[in-house]
Amino acid sequence: MKRHHEVIVVGGGVIGCAVAYELSKRSVKVLLIDKSLPGRATSASAGGLWPLGEAVGLGCGVIYHAAAADAGEQGSADPSHPEALPEAFREFLVQSNARFPKLSEELRARSGVDIEYQPGAGLLFAIYNESDLAFVEQVARSMPAEARLDRLSAEEVGRLEPQLTRDLLGGALLAGEHQVNPMALAEAFKRAAMQLGTEFRHHVQVTALRRQGQRMLGVETADGFLPCGWVVNAAGAWAGPLAATAGLSIPVFPVRGQIVLTESLPRVLNSCLSTSSCYLSQKEHGEVLIGSTTERVGFDVSVTEDAIRSLCQGACRAVPMLRHVNVKRVWAGLRPGTPDELPILGPMAGLEGYINAAGGFRTGIVAAPLTGRVVAQAVIGEPTDVSLHPFSAARFSRQSLAGQGASHREGA
Repeated sequence: MKRHHEVIVVGGGVIGCAVAYELSKRSVKVLLIDKSLPGRATSASAGGLWPLGEAVGLGCGVIYHAAAADAGEQGSADPSHPEALPEAFREFLVQSNARFPKLSEELRARSGVDIEYQPGAGLLFAIYNESDLAFVEQVARSMPAEARLDRLSAEEVGRLEPQLTRDLLGGALLAGEHQVNPMALAEAFKRAAMQLGTEFRHHVQVTALRRQGQRMLGVETADGFLPCGWVVNAAGAWAGPLAATAGLSIPVFPVRGQIVLTESLPRVLNSCLSTSSCYLSQKEHGEVLIGSTTERVGFDVSVTEDAIRSLCQGACRAVPMLRHVNVKRVWAGLRPGTPDELPILGPMAGLEGYINAAGGFRTGIVAAPLTGRVVAQAVIGEPTDVSLHPFSAARFSRQSLAGQGASHREGA
């Protein structure tokens, strides 16, 4: 069977485009396929680069776990506040984030696209009450020795963020947490990959993966079968159903995030702001992005009045002057969630020619540079910069077996 492409990357979001770029830098013949389905996770991201913030739970994780607690999905003593993510993933995010300054210039030179990499005051978590305060103390204990979480009084918060409400106990500041434009980042990766030889086919939907025994052969589309040496599953929230067409099980599910964008404003925020009900980030052209809900509603990408109202109320509580500001746009995107909030990266045991680049959830933007690199390394057989073992799909089988073992021991 003639193979026209060495690698087919399924999914043109930021992760798929990053993988295509890193492969094309290594002179691999790549086909990038994208259907542009409504709700891609890249469009649901604020573009905040919060590697430590997300790893220790100060970013979107606060909102995610609060929503899960409301739905009765958590069993911890204080389920509205998340635990820190594993150290291996924290280091992954930190390493990936460190690539952005150089990557920004590299992508601009290759693609002509400015990813709007912006340094700022950092990520500020607003402490409204004693529960928030206890959470910050928990976060401080999980911080790596080389990092610093500054606890600020209400007066210090006011000096840093004059527009912030004075109805606070204080704040917690992580310096060095920056932001990019997520849509520009995906476009820059894509254009740079194409400049290096990647073929891009848009409005083409992969309907199934084709395998024969322990070998992946290629992908099925409405226009026919496309053979290749490797398939990279970077299909975002659709990665699970796509894998299932080849009899593979990866637990990726859609998590809807609804977003509000204001009209352009003079400088309102110096930092990215996180609260227990929303986050706020002022973009390069002055709009304030307010996000984001975390809803398990399948592939529904509609926006709801209740969610938009709740986000706006949370934003106005934090920054009262926003009560007098017009909304420019609202939308929803689908983040690719996983049960443990970690990505699923790497090959599947016993199957040749297939690799996952899925499950980025709320850290997909900051993780994109390193994800693209290590997946490309794995495809061509280079040693990966970081071990993919903690992110393998096999961990879910191991967890299941461990749970069964515990049940048997309890029964004995």
